[in-house]
Amino acid sequence: MDKAVIHSYYIQTVVMVLVFLGGIGFVTLSDFFNPRIIRDRRKYPWKSLHPGTKIVLFTTFSIIIVGIILFCALEYNDTLTQKQNFFERVFDSVFQVISGRTAGFNIVNINMLGNSTLLIIIIVMFIGASPGSTGGGIKVTTFYVIMKSVFATIRGKKHIEFQKKMIPFDLVDKSYSIVVMSLILILLSTFVFTIVEPNHSFEHLLFETVSAFSTCGLSTGTCTTFGWGGKAILVANMYIGRIGTLTLAFALSRRLKESKHQYPETYFMVG
Repeated sequence: MDKAVIHSYYIQTVVMVLVFLGGIGFVTLSDFFNPRIIRDRRKYPWKSLHPGTKIVLFTTFSIIIVGIILFCALEYNDTLTQKQNFFERVFDSVFQVISGRTAGFNIVNINMLGNSTLLIIIIVMFIGASPGSTGGGIKVTTFYVIMKSVFATIRGKKHIEFQKKMIPFDLVDKSYSIVVMSLILILLSTFVFTIVEPNHSFEHLLFETVSAFSTCGLSTGTCTTFGWGGKAILVANMYIGRIGTLTLAFALSRRLKESKHQYPETYFMVG
């Protein structure tokens, strides 16, 4: 950012609000501000927000709050020491975490962040924004479904529930597929990066890969020295990350018709 913007809290606040609204998605915004939906809620008090909207808001705020706490704690006596007081350090942490989810603006030097902080931003970028939004990543609803599935497995529950409703297995299956395919793409891209760009550190290559996949735009500055091979990897990750791994898989694979017969179940040890 420009130096004038770095010291302007008004401009930074406007940017954060725009990034947040753009990241929660048009469906969520419509659920809040659509006049017809608002009239229906006034007429029928029992009507509440759509379950998807509740999941988006809960997961988004949870990620932001946890990210802010960790970022501020890890960088309070490091990169944030350039700020004069506690408020400025917390404000910078808030801005960097919100921006790191999808926007790519930075008011701290990303290259100077510690590895633990880089990992926090990588996770935030990987999860990304919400479905139907301007952001990338695997999406917060996918992350929520995965976490609910994990906790349900730990507690021995057969069904995944949300506010007295059951989340269908189709959504769980798609969520796991999205995460697995995304991780495979990122790990494979980072592996190729280590071959074509051996002079850069692994954590920086991983950061650039996730940033490209999430279409975030944050960078440690190493991408400016990439050759054509490294740039090609970034372009491929940005393209696949924008259209979605599941969409690309559906487009490239041959859809098979479901057979009417069903094989008997089999069990074996996992984990």
